[in-house]
Amino acid sequence: MTKPRDSTFPMRFKRPQTKEALKRLAAAQGTSMTEVAERAIEHEVALLGADMERRLTEALEVVRTYNQAGQGDVEDWIDAVAVGEESGLDPMRDVANTAGVAARTQDESTLDDPFGVLAAFARR
Repeated sequence: MTKPRDSTFPMRFKRPQTKEALKRLAAAQGTSMTEVAERAIEHEVALLGADMERRLTEALEVVRTYNQAGQGDVEDWIDAVAVGEESGLDPMRDVANTAGVAARTQDESTLDDPFGVLAAFARR
């Protein structure tokens, strides 16, 4: 039976003060720098993992709440689309016709067209 090999992970420190603090702590505890660093990493990973799990759980609850609250709205929208499709009317043609009629009767009505939208449809 073969003995499992220890994996080597060389640590490089951006700040020499961090490496020196690790060296002093290891000496004070009578253990290796690797042991101290490994325990610190395990602790940090456990904390970060728990925080990530908490945030994901909260996000999932928000998504679940959103889907449940909006379910009726989606069904109403789908029903409205189905009614429109069954009517056989071309929505773009109807918009253009309505705008054209409005533009032709603009003098007779109180419609205001400050941006020229109705006039643009009337040119079609």
